[in-house]
Amino acid sequence: MEPTRIPTHVAIIVDGNRRWARQRGMFASLGHKAGFERLKEITRYALSECGVKVLSLYVFSTENFSRDAKEVGYLMDLFANNFKSIAEEMNERDCKVLFSGRREGLQKRVCDAMDYMMDLTKENKTGIVNFCLNYGGHAELTDAMRAIAAEVQAGSLSPADITEQTIQHHLYQDLPPVDFLIRTSGELRLSNFLLWQVAYAEFYVTPTLFPDFTKAEFDTALAEYAKRDRRMGGNTKKKT
Repeated sequence: MEPTRIPTHVAIIVDGNRRWARQRGMFASLGHKAGFERLKEITRYALSECGVKVLSLYVFSTENFSRDAKEVGYLMDLFANNFKSIAEEMNERDCKVLFSGRREGLQKRVCDAMDYMMDLTKENKTGIVNFCLNYGGHAELTDAMRAIAAEVQAGSLSPADITEQTIQHHLYQDLPPVDFLIRTSGELRLSNFLLWQVAYAEFYVTPTLFPDFTKAEFDTALAEYAKRDRRMGGNTKKKT
């Protein structure tokens, strides 16, 4: 796949694992397992073969803790048991691994796996995969405002000096804005994902459930992005 333009930062709302399992008469856990295998494939493909520089993946939201305890426990096992293998592969490909979200509520072994991944890959330069785990856009902005308020209270920051860049620098990760947001499973909502970062992102929604979101499907999405006229609030049309 060689589209004329490649987005620098692609974000994916990973959706449809449970529906995929239900359609096949399987337990939800098997859908999550299939989705995780697909996630590894798409991460490898996007960063190593397509030229994407930053890939943000919405794998578990703050609201997902309200799901059945067994399902949540299985997901935590999946993360803890598979993150290290992803880290080693990303390290070989010179890609950095980051996490966005709150650590509170996550099991220690999940946090330990996250720390291992980030420490192992911290010097890598070729690409970035940003796992959004226990993540919520409202929570991120709330935490950023608290950090800014603390600096104002301490006297190290003046309210008059707060800019959009100040907020950007206080987000969970200071990454480029999202160029292209992909949502699988056909749902037409953001689900509290990267609310600040997607301000001018191009959106792409596919009915394909995530375990079926193949490299060919990703190519189709990139080809659609290449057709978009990104005006960013302005006008790129030439005057005649």
